[in-house]
Amino acid sequence: MSKTSINFIIIALLTVIVGLRFHTTYNNPLRTVLINEVGRLVVLEGKIATEPLIKDFLQSFVLETSNGMHIKVAADKYGEYEYGDRVRVIGKLSAPRNFAGNGGRVFNYIEYLGKDGIFYEFKKAQVEILEKADGSSISGVLFALKKKFISNLKKVLGEPHAALASGLVVGEKAALGKELIDDFRKAGLIHIVVLSGYNITIIAASIRRILSFLPRATSIILGGIGILLFGILVGGGATVVRSCIMALIALCAELVRRDYGVSRALLIAGVLMLIHNPLILFYDPSFQLSFMATLGLILLSSPLEERLGFITEKIGMRGLVASTLATQIFVSPLLFYMMGQLSIIGIVVNLVVLPLIPLTMLLVFLAGFFGFFSEFISQIAGWGSHVLLSYELFMVRIFAHLPFASLEVPAFSGWIVAGCYAAYLALFLKLPSMVSQLIFAKKSST
Repeated sequence: MSKTSINFIIIALLTVIVGLRFHTTYNNPLRTVLINEVGRLVVLEGKIATEPLIKDFLQSFVLETSNGMHIKVAADKYGEYEYGDRVRVIGKLSAPRNFAGNGGRVFNYIEYLGKDGIFYEFKKAQVEILEKADGSSISGVLFALKKKFISNLKKVLGEPHAALASGLVVGEKAALGKELIDDFRKAGLIHIVVLSGYNITIIAASIRRILSFLPRATSIILGGIGILLFGILVGGGATVVRSCIMALIALCAELVRRDYGVSRALLIAGVLMLIHNPLILFYDPSFQLSFMATLGLILLSSPLEERLGFITEKIGMRGLVASTLATQIFVSPLLFYMMGQLSIIGIVVNLVVLPLIPLTMLLVFLAGFFGFFSEFISQIAGWGSHVLLSYELFMVRIFAHLPFASLEVPAFSGWIVAGCYAAYLALFLKLPSMVSQLIFAKKSST
């Protein structure tokens, strides 16, 4: 049997598996269990199944009941709730509703929550702690360390610097506030505060570097464990899961001394995530944007870099421009469709900010880490990170408020998005030969 036939059979089997999983996941019987209680005062007990997140004037978490239901709860901002606490929630039960966005777009909030098995919510509830978590679980310990780490940063950096620092290192963006998050989006830098693949790559490389003094196999295994623990600590969103799976595949390839194929790793990561939860393909913007951005880097960054010879290679400037352009091209159709907005000056802002991000993340980590032992030493690292964070915040605010900072378009059909990616596919099937011809023609002319 030929290799092509085997690949076709594998893809066909995976399609069937994902289709079956989609059917069973979408038709979850828990969707209708409390349908008659919507709009009424309801009392439920259960445990807090996610890390509580503070945003604006409320604190939100997911309540898991004894029958396996998951309900989103918005409670008092100042409540001392922790992952694993057993609580009683009292409030008016509601069903999620879709809401309007920019340019007449409608965000499918119902299915966005539904993909995680959340079909009901308490928008403002009273929460009584029945039993505190013992804190012995891996997730509980990691969330407690994260909370203390962020507290250390707040002591030495203040706001909004601590909020940006937390977003860079542990993906905690809620404290930034809506206005500043919008500025990062307009400036094309939102990816650095939502813990994108770029941040994960830096962190994974740092873990490997720290463990480099150990024997090869030991450092690889411990590096993999470190990446897994970090993924749990930051909450395991779609972008983090995809990046961690790809990093683990790279470590496995290194362990068995095999070549690492980044495109194959992306495909494996995507398939594993879809088998686990097929609904993310349609209802998780993070998965969609992360996958397309990574695909753009794989397919387009090298050909673009070949054609950008007029840009200097110092401090990786040419590669940075190529990678930024590649990701922008690939995510643009989705961004326009979902948000109606795309940063025009994003390339410039990335050029003046991204080269400093690895150093910023290192100093932020040191400031938060030393805060566990000595506030004075933490402040020393905090001074350097404060300077860099101030610069980054300044650049974002300046560029985000330029009159041409972003381009906005009215709502349009999803079929146009499908057409754009079909055109990309047709183009990239011919791109290698086109690039070779262009390079050959250039060399011949010289």
